[in-house]
Amino acid sequence: MSTANQGVLTLIAPLALEEDLVDFFLDSENQMGFTSTQVRGHSSQHTGMNLVEQVTGRTQRVKFQILLSETEAKDICQRLKVLFPDAGINYWYINAVMQGRISEITPEP
Repeated sequence: MSTANQGVLTLIAPLALEEDLVDFFLDSENQMGFTSTQVRGHSSQHTGMNLVEQVTGRTQRVKFQILLSETEAKDICQRLKVLFPDAGINYWYINAVMQGRISEITPEP
């Protein structure tokens, strides 16, 4: 269950970028695993929303989560900034307290 200075990088992006971002991560040098999920963003600010989204106050987005080091997360964010400079991608990085496979947990004495 060691995290070895790892954390979770979360990216929230417009749904239209889903395939481009999947390709970006699959083509990555590190070939790290990641999770993607379609989500809804909620906001009273209507910047970038179409009329239906403005009325409902929600927009379709895609969320990516990747377990990696802070250095790797910074590198990914810099690369995404170059490739998608004004695409409306939000991010955050949170240190992982523990991680692993449930099947590999050893019982505590």
